[in-house]
Amino acid sequence: MNISTKRFQLRTLAIKDVTEKYLSWFSDTEYIEFSPKRTNMDELIQYIESRENREDVLFLAIFTDDGQHIGNIKYEPIDLENKNATIGVLIGEREWRGKGVAIEVVKACNQYLHKNHGIERIDLEVNKYNKHAMHVYQKIGFQFSGEAGNGFGMFLNLK
Repeated sequence: MNISTKRFQLRTLAIKDVTEKYLSWFSDTEYIEFSPKRTNMDELIQYIESRENREDVLFLAIFTDDGQHIGNIKYEPIDLENKNATIGVLIGEREWRGKGVAIEVVKACNQYLHKNHGIERIDLEVNKYNKHAMHVYQKIGFQFSGEAGNGFGMFLNLK
């Protein structure tokens, strides 16, 4: 599975992408809380393996043109019957944060899911203290749907 954008290549996340650098991303951000943090390589590999070959998961690694793995985007679950999916984005490499990566890859992936799988709605949860993420998602077109745990629910209609 591959998706290309103007600046990035996205492909299915593979076990070979699980490195110490990737693992370090989980201790480098305070806002990952909607899924358990991974604390060692074995847990992270197990997590990736548990999502391989599942029809309700699209888990992509984000690479720069020079092949640097800078983050991931994941849709889980993807509900084909109800035509919706839940998204999570992690820009792990600090130097790429705030440079429009999320906007570019989310738009491309949403378009792919809409065109190829008929997905009409994307949902997410965002930490209420992560003002930057809320602003980014609003720029993409997401709207607030209410409070959710330690954050806010947001949604985007693709139809």
